[in-house]
Amino acid sequence: MSITGWVIIAVVVVGAVIALFGWDRYRDNRKGAAGDSAAQPTSEVFTDPDTGRRMRVWYDSTTGRREYRAEANPDR
Repeated sequence: MSITGWVIIAVVVVGAVIALFGWDRYRDNRKGAAGDSAAQPTSEVFTDPDTGRRMRVWYDSTTGRREYRAEANPDR
């Protein structure tokens, strides 16, 4: 068998393992209680180009998710 054949077999085997077990197999995807959020605000702030509102990034370390929430207007 040529080297090309071995490479094709290796790619198929690796693809099958990824399909079976997935990259996120060991990621903690548990949700908190209803309405309970472990997300904490970060120092990242940006302006939403569609609405022009200031948005702050919130990060939940238990799930690894990032949320974007509108900030209160500091002028009010």
